[in-house]
Amino acid sequence: MATTDYCRETDLQTMDRRLAALVLCLLLGGLAGCSAASESLDSASRLVDQRHPFANETVTVAVDGTARERALAADGLAYWEANAPEYAGFAVDFRVLEPGETPTAGPPDVAITFVETVTACGESDYSAGCAPRLTASTRVDRPAEVSIRRGFANESTRLVVEHEVGHVLGLSHDDPPRVVMRHQRTLATLPRPNASERPVPWNDTTLTVAVRNESRSAEERAAYREEVAYALAYVNEGADGAVPSNVSVELVADPEDADVVVGPVASSDCRSDAGSCLLVEGTDPDRDGAIETYTRTEILLVDLDTEATSWHVARQLLGVLGDDGLPARLTDASYEQRRGAWHG
Repeated sequence: MATTDYCRETDLQTMDRRLAALVLCLLLGGLAGCSAASESLDSASRLVDQRHPFANETVTVAVDGTARERALAADGLAYWEANAPEYAGFAVDFRVLEPGETPTAGPPDVAITFVETVTACGESDYSAGCAPRLTASTRVDRPAEVSIRRGFANESTRLVVEHEVGHVLGLSHDDPPRVVMRHQRTLATLPRPNASERPVPWNDTTLTVAVRNESRSAEERAAYREEVAYALAYVNEGADGAVPSNVSVELVADPEDADVVVGPVASSDCRSDAGSCLLVEGTDPDRDGAIETYTRTEILLVDLDTEATSWHVARQLLGVLGDDGLPARLTDASYEQRRGAWHG
């Protein structure tokens, strides 16, 4: 699946600095991040005689976050204490202030704030972090504000801190270390309930359903659509208590725009004796190998007669609506009913 590049460059004239955002692009397998484009630095611009404002200094850092977030921020700062001489061209020490502590010399040099939504990076969307890119020619308005979006797993949070602090030290997305500074990144959220554990594993409580049966005659298509509509009506009526009252399904014409697509197939990778099977797409933001939210499903009806459609569609729909158990009307249906007599 192709990612969308939301990266944009933003200048703040009042502070003579360039903002760099780590931006999230949602993938089926997780979260991808990219940073707003910024000019790369010539290595000579980081020489000590063109002195970065933090070069060879002890930089005071205020961190606004939970104990976990403060510890991860300290880890990210420690990374640059060890690696700034190689990659930034100068040494730097960071002193993380205690909560409520105010430096005697004035405001802290850097303020790292963990936020629910990063809003300070111009037109960038889905930002994981935002920081000013400071260089030897930059006038620093203390504190240099760094925003980190909360909710990421530990390793990903440390990476976002390292990335944004790299910008504070003057590095662009074209600079090494690429493992930290490159603009495309896979990030993991904190653990989330899997789709199988959620009451409604979709982002919406109204699902659109389309029928794909172009190869059939007009009469067969009408009968087939009637079967699907019967299954949807059963779900909309609550499926004997198996479907939450706020959940509904709606029949639409275009399969490309539907959440669920129903289609007959002559054969499939389903179990050999299966009359239908389900193909599921979804997101795994915590990267635990299990889908947390469904985004699209396809119900494959394997070599079934038209009149056998309704039971299989109802059964498979309940399977993607987070039901805790199937109603007796489905589970107690005989083989003959499942193959043709369930409708009606």
